[in-house]
This record gives sequence, C-alpha cells and structure tokens, in this order.
Amino acid sequence: MSFAAKMRQVCKNCTESTIKTYLFQVRGLLKFAGQPGPEPKGHAWINDALLKKIRKQGTLNQVKRHTIVAVKVLQAFGAKGPKLKQWQEAMRASSEEYGRERDKQKRTKRESDNWPEGGYKAMAKLSKKLYNRIEHLFEEAPSSISAHELYEMQRWFVFLFYSKHALRGDLGDVRIERKGHNYLYRTGTGPWQLHVGLHKTSKSYGAIDIKLDKAVSDGLAKFLPYVRAKTKHGFLLSTRRDMRKLDRKDMMLMIRKTTREHLGKNIGIQLIRVMKTTDRLEAIDESSKLQREMGHDAGMQRRYVSRA
Repeated sequence: MSFAAKMRQVCKNCTESTIKTYLFQVRGLLKFAGQPGPEPKGHAWINDALLKKIRKQGTLNQVKRHTIVAVKVLQAFGAKGPKLKQWQEAMRASSEEYGRERDKQKRTKRESDNWPEGGYKAMAKLSKKLYNRIEHLFEEAPSSISAHELYEMQRWFVFLFYSKHALRGDLGDVRIERKGHNYLYRTGTGPWQLHVGLHKTSKSYGAIDIKLDKAVSDGLAKFLPYVRAKTKHGFLLSTRRDMRKLDRKDMMLMIRKTTREHLGKNIGIQLIRVMKTTDRLEAIDESSKLQREMGHDAGMQRRYVSRA
C-alpha cells in the first residue's frame, strides 16, 4: 500500500486537498530530516534527535507544522505507545504556544521579514503591474494565445483574486462549470460567484458562497474565454507547459515565486490572509466592541441590524 493510501486510512475526515497538503509537508519534513524522498518507508527516522532539531532550528510555526506531520506519519505506519504519545504531546504543546503567540497579535519575525510596503494593498498594486504586462493579450483571439501566455494571464488573475478575497488555496481546485465541490457560477448577466463546498473547515461551517468583488468578476469575464478556448480539463487554472490542471500546491508556489520576483518578499497565502485581516483591524475592533457592549455573538449582532 502506498503511503498516500495509508494517510487516507488514518485521516478519514480529511478532505482530499488536506491530504495533498499533508503529503507535500511530509516531503518537507523528510528533507529537513535528511531522509531520501519522496515518501517515507517507515517511521524509525522520527526520533528524539529529529524532535531536538525541529525545536532548535524551526520557527514556532515550523515546529507546529513539523510535529503535526510527524504524528500523521506515525499514525499512518501504525505506531503506538510512548513514541506516538511523545510526538502528540510535542504537537499539542507547539500548537498551544503558537496559539498564545497569535493571541498577542504580535507580528512574527517571518511576517516582519516578508511584510510588503503597504501590507495587503501591495497585492492590488502587484495585480495591476501584472495586468500591464499582459493587457495586450486580451486583444488577441482566445484560441490564438500560447500556453505560456495563458499562464501569464492567469497569474494576473490569481493576484487580482487574492487582492480582494483571501481564501486559502481553494482557488486551485475551482472548476469553470457547476461541477464537483468548488466552482464558478453566475445568474444571468449578474456578477460571478464562487461556491466552495469542500474546504478546510467545511465540516464545521458548511459550504461558502462568495459574490466576487466587481473588479474580480469583471476580470474573470475577460479571462474565462481564453481558459475555455485553450483547455479541456474543466478547471480555472492550468500549467505553463502543457495546460494540464494546475495543482493547488503549484498555484501556491507560483504566488511565492511572483512575490519574491516583484516585491522581494516571500509571501504565501497564510500571510496574505494575515495581511487582509490586519488591513480590516479597525472594523474588526469596532465590531468586537459592539458585541461586548450588547452581549451578542456575531450571529446575534447581525440579527439586530435593521435595513431601510
């Protein structure tokens, strides 16, 4: 049985995208441990020396991630007893410490090092810059552009999207028709909307339906004819070379590579989400103050709104 199959057996409540993320992170842990990849053959390498190395060299977020992944590997190989308990305790402790640090709302060193000038607004500026480089392509017939040109067009659209909507990596799994879990749709000539039926917290919060920002909806209307003309896989995003479906992890790597190239910063989706939340801090604080004053949670507070 492959390691991926073992992971699916022990993570039965995980979405497929979560499984893929874990497999990607396992490869990262193997590399960190100096083990040959791309997948583990056992769990002997997950030992006291590795835990010591993780705690010594890793950031708080890396310690949390590596210990979570190590526990998943141990479970996949059926490890039990003191070894599994040791790593579960390390995972719990690192997760709690990470939570305490996040509760302080203090920027981490990694966030500080990679925080762009202007914060979240830098995403919109970069989107505009990328559009200026590919604007002329929209004058061409959709069927006439190359795979490379389509990739550059989609890179612009990805940044346009994340400059308005700070989802996780779910955009990488979006279909262009009403099929599957995550897809784009519209009613008549209205704005485009995004249905995300399968995401990290879908079991707790259910599906998400997002009315796309006007700029994103308009950009999508321009971009979609080229996707439909050049691809057959039915998804929004494609690879640069042969226009196959782009994997979620490759979309996230594209985001990091592009921000390094144009902003000199290593910005991933997690940091984009932090930047957007920070950008809305004043509104969040005002909402929290009102909730405390009225003794409401967010849902009850919304029920007290009276629209004309």
